[in-house]
Amino acid sequence: MHIRRPQFFAFFLLVFLPVALMMWWSRPGAGASGSPTMAAVPAAMISEPTGTPTAPPATATATPSQTPSPTATATALPTATPRATSTTRPTNTATPLPSATPVDRACPDPRPEKPIYNRNYLGAAPWPTPDPAGFSPHFWFGPPLRTDDAIRLNSSYPYGYDGGERYLLHNGVDIAGGLGTPVLAVADGTVVVAQDDYGELYGWRCDWYGHLLVLELDEQWQGQPVYVLYGHVLNFMVAVGDHVTQGQPVVEVGVGGAATAPHLHLEVRLGGNEFTMTRNPALWLPPRGENGVIAGRLLDPAGHPWQGVQITAAGPSTYVTWSYLDDPLHFINPDDRLAENFVVGDVRPGRYRILLTVQGVAYEAFVEVEPGRVSTVEIVTAPFKTPTPRPPATATPAQTP
Repeated sequence: MHIRRPQFFAFFLLVFLPVALMMWWSRPGAGASGSPTMAAVPAAMISEPTGTPTAPPATATATPSQTPSPTATATALPTATPRATSTTRPTNTATPLPSATPVDRACPDPRPEKPIYNRNYLGAAPWPTPDPAGFSPHFWFGPPLRTDDAIRLNSSYPYGYDGGERYLLHNGVDIAGGLGTPVLAVADGTVVVAQDDYGELYGWRCDWYGHLLVLELDEQWQGQPVYVLYGHVLNFMVAVGDHVTQGQPVVEVGVGGAATAPHLHLEVRLGGNEFTMTRNPALWLPPRGENGVIAGRLLDPAGHPWQGVQITAAGPSTYVTWSYLDDPLHFINPDDRLAENFVVGDVRPGRYRILLTVQGVAYEAFVEVEPGRVSTVEIVTAPFKTPTPRPPATATPAQTP
């Protein structure tokens, strides 16, 4: 059949042009120019072990003849000051149960200023001591995100640290997740908060989380209620009073409040739904696969904690963390039984050498990490050395010509 030119042109517009447009718009990235762009959590911030240890220099401390068990502790001795390992410890401080006093949610006016945190600093008060009854892991939680990969914590901003002076002291952990990723209930519980915090105080200041959801778990720990807070979230799927089950979608990853990029901020609060009652979530979220967790104590002989000290765990993989910082309101708390002041989470099994330097003296200790367990280690340093004051500089008298 012979098609005249006008008919052919109309046939092209009706058939071939729509097909070409559909192929154009279905290409990858088409139409994305109108969507908001958000910076993702950098890959370097996610907990991945490095291959080569970057540890402080080793000391001449003798290696124990037997590998410590996960529940045993090891005391590292400085080469400069040999001493006995037995020290007097203060009695364990029990966490008080919450009172019936109504919580003041009024926004502080003016907003609080960021404190100055002292690193490589010896705390003024003795640190709590471990419960002599021992410790049983409370890895109760299921994964807070449903992803194809395992949940990874931001290792550069762990609980009790300020990200190298960039942020406020961290009362939880951050988990990478794209905007709109469903967030799951980590355990069975009841929704007690599902709202914004623009006009009510749930964090360090108002508008700290943007939007938050808080669960009170069905199961208590040592007779105290356990709360789990999800911060910087959007699109609530549940309401206050709803009962949820582990793994149920409750909200989505968002961005707001103090967050600069989409991610999930997760807190564990023990005894009350207060910003001052948090615990380290790395001791509640199960480690990945066959991994374990190291919980340590870094103290002086009188039991005072060293704050903001960089700590390296070198073994089958290498991990870096920091001992807990403190602030004027003492927002950071250890586990009531472990009394730790540093945690290395999600550690591959094997024997690890714990390395650090305090006041120019290098220390080491050894710990064995076993799958699904919390391994403990304690390092007691030499007593604090008061810096020797330097005499004031004096002017050199001018020479007589």
